[in-house]
Amino acid sequence: MINFDTLIGEKTDQQLWQRIREGDEQAFTIIFEKYHRTLYNYGSKLSQNSAIVEDAVQDVFIDIWRLRSNLTDNVTSVKFYLYRALRRRIHLANDKFPVTEEITSLNDTETPANGGNSETLLIDIESASLRAKQVQNLMSRLPERQVEALTLRYFDDFSIEEIAGIMGVSEKSVRNFIYKALTSLRHNREILLISSLIFCLLGLF
Repeated sequence: MINFDTLIGEKTDQQLWQRIREGDEQAFTIIFEKYHRTLYNYGSKLSQNSAIVEDAVQDVFIDIWRLRSNLTDNVTSVKFYLYRALRRRIHLANDKFPVTEEITSLNDTETPANGGNSETLLIDIESASLRAKQVQNLMSRLPERQVEALTLRYFDDFSIEEIAGIMGVSEKSVRNFIYKALTSLRHNREILLISSLIFCLLGLF
């Protein structure tokens, strides 16, 4: 039997997928550990109900294991398959359940690359937190489909063609979503900077 470390070091997603189809629990565990967090973060862009997102992610993996012997053999991108499956599940769930709560994104814990004194470190953390909140605030002003396209392109590294497949729209539509989102973000960023400058100037008087 191939051990866990060997699977991690030598097998591609496609090879792990084939092993899942053959009933290999270790291969399934590796795929789950590799993608469940990013799937949750993507799902949080599609639904504000954390329970729906959590259940949908779990259901995607449950179905993969339950239906493993019938899985598509020639999957070229496991990541693409998972994202598309999750999107379908969340949209079905959103039609059945109302939005009742806010999402709390799962973020990886960031560790500074180099050391420094505690005061400098605290300032860096606060600055990073402020930037993250500003980005989140700007993103929240965009239409849902623009946020989704932007997330898939720049955070999840999907191609335009893959995004079109996941979202079920044309490549031209994807490009339009991204163009409009970036245009809006630039405009809102200018407004945010002007507002911050006015606030600082008022503090001088």
